[in-house]
Amino acid sequence: MSEALRQALDLGLFWEYRQILLGGLLFNAGVFACAAAAALTIGLAASLLRTSRHGPLRAAGTLYVEIFRNAPDYVMLIWVHLVMPILIGTLIGRRVEFDPFLSAVIALGLVYSGYLAETFRAGFQTIPIGNIEAGRSVGMSEFQILRRILLPQVVRRMLPEAMNNFVSLFKATTIVSLIAVPDMMYRVTMVTQQEMQPLPLYTGAALTYFTVIFVVSTLARFGAERWRRTIMA
Repeated sequence: MSEALRQALDLGLFWEYRQILLGGLLFNAGVFACAAAAALTIGLAASLLRTSRHGPLRAAGTLYVEIFRNAPDYVMLIWVHLVMPILIGTLIGRRVEFDPFLSAVIALGLVYSGYLAETFRAGFQTIPIGNIEAGRSVGMSEFQILRRILLPQVVRRMLPEAMNNFVSLFKATTIVSLIAVPDMMYRVTMVTQQEMQPLPLYTGAALTYFTVIFVVSTLARFGAERWRRTIMA
């Protein structure tokens, strides 16, 4: 390796700015946590619509899932941040602007709610109909059946696929710098413009993201599988 290439790949520059750059990683974590909560909530609601016995509700749930599950992350991010405020402002007759963090949470929450809706739906379809009929026979309401019979079983069945969705969601947070969310990639870009040394900075960011995603996803899958075995034992 030539001396010039060795110096270009020296991660000392990334380490020098570690507090600023890794501080941006907290924004990635914040976007992930909020978007994951939104995706879970909306995804569950959409899956209930998709499994409804009423045709119009089922059609509405299907339309929602197909729209957002097939929407590219980048396109949805830009649309929510730039177009949605214009639409809302036109409706209410005043100027509306979204904070970049809010736009990122909404966009990623909507996209991944489509994926999680399908994951929930697949879990619901594995539950024997006899479990539901047994709940109705003892006078349970539909909400009680959902909370006490269906969801505990669905969560166990959907955990592996849900974990894959969450890993993909965290990866998607790396594009939020496009709308000026001050995450790690945004800060790396700012430092690169100042130092004019992109190789060590972007390489350090790539290694950091890889390490965080690998460690967290491995621990999460191990914990989820252990929890499933404990519950099913």
